Amino acid sequence: MNVLLVLYVSVLILLQLVAINGNGFSTQYRGHTQHPTLAGHCYYEELDLAVPLNGEILPVNHEDYCVKVLCADDYLLMIKHCEPQPFPLPGCQLSPGNYGVQFPECCPQLECPTRA
Repeated sequence: MNVLLVLYVSVLILLQLVAINGNGFSTQYRGHTQHPTLAGHCYYEELDLAVPLNGEILPVNHEDYCVKVLCADDYLLMIKHCEPQPFPLPGCQLSPGNYGVQFPECCPQLECPTRA
């Protein structure tokens, strides 16, 4: 019986964490990202991008990537993702991301029908 209670409580806690966090995260940090061949730049491996120190890049046309990539003067790479969206209410849905436009316009949006 105690095992079932622990399992039940664990599931409830997990569901609460998921509800709080929505469907994603917004910023990642990566240290030691100095570009191997281009001085004064960070290197974003996933998209093979050189980001200037104290600069940013808004990549487009990369499937499944809607990000803003920033490089701090200590070669700390900051990858800003779309903000988490709340779970859709009945009748609502998340639009697909539009990877042909820059961040944040490429982020999925919560779409709900208007009520008359």
